[in-house]
Amino acid sequence: MFGLMAVVDGDFKVAIVWLAVAMIVDGIDGPVARAWDVRTHVPRIDGYTLDLIIDYVTCIVIPVLFMIRFDMLPNRGGLLIASFVLFLSALWMSRTDQMTDDLYFNGFPCEWNMIVPTLYLLEASPWVTATVCIALALTQLTNWKFIHPMQVRKRRVLNVTVTVAWLAVVLLMTADWPAHNEVGKWLLIACPLYIVGVGAWRTLGPESALDHGAANTAHA
Repeated sequence: MFGLMAVVDGDFKVAIVWLAVAMIVDGIDGPVARAWDVRTHVPRIDGYTLDLIIDYVTCIVIPVLFMIRFDMLPNRGGLLIASFVLFLSALWMSRTDQMTDDLYFNGFPCEWNMIVPTLYLLEASPWVTATVCIALALTQLTNWKFIHPMQVRKRRVLNVTVTVAWLAVVLLMTADWPAHNEVGKWLLIACPLYIVGVGAWRTLGPESALDHGAANTAHA
């Protein structure tokens, strides 16, 4: 709600801070719920469904409104692109195969609350922003892999480090705006490229055989 209010008020700095908070909460809410044994103490509430609803608002709706409010999308077709992102993200949230056995995501996991601030701080042109959004949204219909930095065991320390660094750079550059930190901008490019690169290796490299093995087991 605070992030939404900041977007409506045109305060991009506060909006980005709340989007970052949503990212942090999204990373720890599951372990906290399990530690407190919420399923036992509040059996009438489906925590998974509640989490999906909250994530759709904080990770998708608010970032999309951010792009519209701050003119990040092309004048022609901007609302159509925003609707496209909302629709495909809803489809992804409805997937029954969101994660693989080794805890990678199938398709882009709707982390628009990181992508949108990154594009804004990089001062990406509307068409670059549109291209990135369309490309990521299209992967949501595929099995292109993306890491879950907290759960994927392989390279976990590096994955978490890169994710934390990405988040930290977003917050630092937001606080320092409108100063143009070239090192920060390179980090804003490098961190997501690492995430995409690891996913590409998992999708196309030797580890992709894991998916074929799982499919064969399921078929048998």
